[in-house]
Amino acid sequence: MATNSTGTETVTIYGRPILVKNEKWQVDQLRLNPDNPRLRHELLLGNKVLTEQEIEDLLWDEDRTKKLYQSILGSGGIQNPLWIYETGATIEGNRRVVVARKLKANLQSGKLTGQDANVAQTICNNIPAKILPGDIGVKEIDVLLAREHISGKYPWPAVDQAEHIHRMANQDGFPIETIAEVTERSRPWVYQKLTAFEWTRNYLRNNTRASILDYSYFEELYKVRASLKKNGSFDPGDSKDMAYFQTLISGGKIPMAIQVRHLPDVLADADAKRVLENEGMEKAWIAISTKNPAISSPTFQALSAATQALQTIPRNEYLDIPQDSAKKKLIFELSNELDKLRKDLKIH
Repeated sequence: MATNSTGTETVTIYGRPILVKNEKWQVDQLRLNPDNPRLRHELLLGNKVLTEQEIEDLLWDEDRTKKLYQSILGSGGIQNPLWIYETGATIEGNRRVVVARKLKANLQSGKLTGQDANVAQTICNNIPAKILPGDIGVKEIDVLLAREHISGKYPWPAVDQAEHIHRMANQDGFPIETIAEVTERSRPWVYQKLTAFEWTRNYLRNNTRASILDYSYFEELYKVRASLKKNGSFDPGDSKDMAYFQTLISGGKIPMAIQVRHLPDVLADADAKRVLENEGMEKAWIAISTKNPAISSPTFQALSAATQALQTIPRNEYLDIPQDSAKKKLIFELSNELDKLRKDLKIH
């Protein structure tokens, strides 16, 4: 039962007007929700139902929760209300409940004293919550969570957003257009999240030591898929190619997800590919950059582009240069700068 009521409001979720009660609850009245993107990762890997204590421990182990603890204690309260059922089961707000529990535990153990103790006591007895009726459906809850944590002011990490979008598409049956509308994102963005998360799920099934955080590798892979097909003879849709990519990740050959952006250029070069497989992406990138400085240097990218432009200049523009003073000026400036560079560096 709530400590006190602060009124009601009507919210529209997936086209349905819902009367929501605004109340203040005590921390002991609240229960954690295992059906949450951050915790469903654990269910996927461990294939088990988490206990209340396991949920609390998992969330408290994250630095984000400890930072939230300091923020809530410093500000004197929980500012963003939880979404809960009338039973006290949390729909949205697990992390805030864990923080309140830690505040109470530290209060009871004597770790918090003085003003901090008074603040903690007030927080634990006055947790703001929005109460949803018991007949609200899973689809409506998932729309609510998408609003809060994808298009809203409190965004989840990328992997949690992707998991939730995957759930909306595959469990709730929402079409891509609806998900894009609810999340206020484009359809290509939704496709990217769905595909990258499905690739991640397959990777987790094949690699017991893998982490859900490896999702970032697959999102980067999705972004470069076209250039991989064009330049690297690599198709993420091919099972053998994907198995090869998974081996690169699990074998530590690509230490950082952002380095996946180098993969099209590295795979396009046989020597660099061998270095990648034996020594990793960092040395492979050095090897290919040494061969082609335009790959890693904006300056030499511009020089390469200028050379290509001169080699492929349309004939009408080519013939027009002698009569166009502005075009002649650009040609002379480029020629003079190259002459100066060759002279200064004694390039012959």
